[in-house]
Amino acid sequence: MRFIIGLGIMVLGIITGVFVGGWVMFVGGIVQVINSLASTPVFALGIAIGIVRILFASMVGWLVASVGIVIGKIIIE
Repeated sequence: MRFIIGLGIMVLGIITGVFVGGWVMFVGGIVQVINSLASTPVFALGIAIGIVRILFASMVGWLVASVGIVIGKIIIE
């Protein structure tokens, strides 16, 4: 039973990492940059934050996924 729960938490951590890194950070950063460029007074801080979100998307995704994997591994052992 512990194996199934631990494996489920690991899979959930990977799915959450892909969602946070891929959708929230990467795609959200691209949308933020486009929206900041399309506004009438160009919003420079929005462009900068969007670029930072794009640059750190993979690191945040891996961090979120690794937390879920570590917690699942602890439950399994």
